[in-house]
Amino acid sequence: MKKLLTSAYLLFCMLPVFAQNSKSNTINKNEMCWWYDKPATKYWEGLPIATGRFAAMVGGKIANEDIVFNDETLWTGGPYNPNNPNGPAVTANVRKLVLEKKYTEAITEAMKLSSAPVSVQHYQPMGILNIGFEGHEEKAVTNYKRKLSMDSALVSVTYTINGVNYKREIFASYPDQVIVMRITASKPGSINLNASLSSLQSTAETTLLGGDIVMNGRTGELSTGSYKAAVIPSTMKWQARLKTITDGGVITYAKENGKTGDVIKIKQANSVEFILAGATNWKNWNDVSGDEKLSCNTYINKATGFKYAQLLNRHLTDYMPLFASCKIDLGGNAAGAINTTARMDNLRAGKEDPLYTAQYFQYGRYLLLADAREGTLAFNNHNVWLNNLEGRWQGRWTLNINIQECYWPVENTNLSRLNESLLYFTEQLAQAGKRTAKELYNAKGWVAHHGTDVWFNTAPTDRNKEASVWPMGGAWLMQSLYDHYEYHPDKKYLARIYPLLKGSAEFFLDYLITDPASGYLVTSPSTSPENTFYTEDGKVGSITMGSTMDNELLRNLFTHCIAAADILKLDAAFKSKLQAAVKKLPPFKVGQFGQLQEWLYDYKEVDPGHRHISHLFASYPDDQITLRKTPELAKAVNVVLQRRGNINMGWSGAWKINQHARFEDGEDAYKVLVPMLTDVSIHPRAEDSRVTPSFEGNQGIQGVTAGIAEMLMQSHSGEISLLPALPKAWPTGSIAGLRGKGDYTIDIKWKDQQLSTATISSGIAQTCRLRSKTPVKIVADGKIITGKKENGLYIFKVAANKKYQIVAQL
Repeated sequence: MKKLLTSAYLLFCMLPVFAQNSKSNTINKNEMCWWYDKPATKYWEGLPIATGRFAAMVGGKIANEDIVFNDETLWTGGPYNPNNPNGPAVTANVRKLVLEKKYTEAITEAMKLSSAPVSVQHYQPMGILNIGFEGHEEKAVTNYKRKLSMDSALVSVTYTINGVNYKREIFASYPDQVIVMRITASKPGSINLNASLSSLQSTAETTLLGGDIVMNGRTGELSTGSYKAAVIPSTMKWQARLKTITDGGVITYAKENGKTGDVIKIKQANSVEFILAGATNWKNWNDVSGDEKLSCNTYINKATGFKYAQLLNRHLTDYMPLFASCKIDLGGNAAGAINTTARMDNLRAGKEDPLYTAQYFQYGRYLLLADAREGTLAFNNHNVWLNNLEGRWQGRWTLNINIQECYWPVENTNLSRLNESLLYFTEQLAQAGKRTAKELYNAKGWVAHHGTDVWFNTAPTDRNKEASVWPMGGAWLMQSLYDHYEYHPDKKYLARIYPLLKGSAEFFLDYLITDPASGYLVTSPSTSPENTFYTEDGKVGSITMGSTMDNELLRNLFTHCIAAADILKLDAAFKSKLQAAVKKLPPFKVGQFGQLQEWLYDYKEVDPGHRHISHLFASYPDDQITLRKTPELAKAVNVVLQRRGNINMGWSGAWKINQHARFEDGEDAYKVLVPMLTDVSIHPRAEDSRVTPSFEGNQGIQGVTAGIAEMLMQSHSGEISLLPALPKAWPTGSIAGLRGKGDYTIDIKWKDQQLSTATISSGIAQTCRLRSKTPVKIVADGKIITGKKENGLYIFKVAANKKYQIVAQL
């Protein structure tokens, strides 16, 4: 009975989506969608879908649709050991040079720690689904619309030719791990098309098997440029398979020359359904013994056991509750009737569009749900969606801000299940990083530097003096993973991540050295990603010791490891070592301009307006520096933000939105936010889109989502703060389903720039510390709850799973 009731409820929730699908040119009020009246003209104008690991970009072309599809584990090369066996001796030399303040010589020596090959392997595209529609000439088309509904994770393409309405509906199913496409027409027998698979991989070959097109291939080897000195043999195999199901019509098969190979030809069908699967032989960072053919066949056989309506229902039942767990309404819903490109132009012209802001907030969540599901690898901050053989920054996971920023909205916007993908990724990274810790630094525990690939290269990569020799990647990931515990206090989860916490801390206890001048424990070699400074003799340095960000990360890591050991009642002696080490880390310092000092010494920056703000980790995402706990240091952080200037795009701009919000400056946060809604790229390229929300790097999008949430609710320093940085541009609105540390769920409504009501509940009994700029009363079961009040902070007891109404007293 419970299962039937659940299914009935989900069906009721889905009715608006089905209504929308039956009238595809109708936009529902406050619908979270992007829609366009023209097909994509290049790849990044397409609409992205993914199953968590298997992705596709839908352009909505009329006569010849080409849907590029990808598998997150498809990379060049194979398992390899990137570590320099002379690493310990090199490290000792670097440390000596740093202590002697020979910083430029230290750079030269530190580059000897570089990975072999110097850079990571390349992420690769798998294939292209080619569909040619006979007689569908663009000049004959009317009523064209393509739409990505984020509410349902459905892409639809509709248009009319010669009085016949055609519709394509495409989705990527997490439960079934396939991409499904259904093509229908308003007049029976009107669908005539050719379908084939092709690939940019030179080894790709297609065959026909039981009416399916099957494409097999291997990835190549990188053997030119910096890869020439250390070629990693290719061991990656892959398969893609296309199943075709028709209602009516005639199917024939042909072999054509050129890229298409085997072709399925369909004449006079009423409807056509495609089911697309793909898989590789990757099992983990050091194992390629998987059977890609078996995996692909299993996906297809499972999916074809369901009718289209069942596949769609399984997809919606899985996806919709996750996406709907957090809802936002900033008003301006009438703008949804205008196509997205025109709305972007309006925003660039200075017009307001609060609905677009709400949709952009949800786009960050949509993309995470597309590419960071349980059992898959972490969100790829340089795009799992790819249509070339190089990828941006090789398609790597970048660990010195990018991947972490991708996960910033996971907890507070109610997507906590997606933390599992980051944990799985970090568990792989730690296994590989244990080898690097030993071989490169002769240290215990595990380490990761600034970039990695699917083979989990944890050595310094790219031979970049500002970024490569930065062993803090793992420590920052542990901050994100421990955050999940603070939002969901579960000892089983804490016990799972404790070996990762301890392993990372063990590495740094071995890595730290004592600075003879100050007596502090310092990292060495150390950089502050990705900034540089002038040495005393006017040269440019980057390798030093005890950079501020390192100290902040270690303070965070050691403190969390100590807390976890306490909670789990483990490792008393190890905990004591960490407690002693924390006391010896360098303190925060304020520099000559009143700024939070970036390095152990007050070096002069080469570029005061640098895009990175690495040493502001302490104020966001961490809370070592806050307005109320450390007001003088908060001022020093604001000086840094002012000096950094106007690089307010991409991951950098998104980080600044969160910084301004954390200091309750809604107007400055909004000033950074507005241009980012239409131009996210901090590293623009010719293939970027100006007509769709930017897809460059993605981490900018998730950072914006996190920033909007931070403007509306904050949860740090043991407090929940309602509307801490509400900008004037959002006078009235609501947000529901936000999450706070301590297992809180928070809904907020406001009007005329003031809190109206809020609802909070917690999964555990505890003392709530609630901050509100608007005077409030707290009500539960119709009774006013009494507690302490001090300077806008309300302190009261909450029972587990009980709702408390926060009502404005204006």
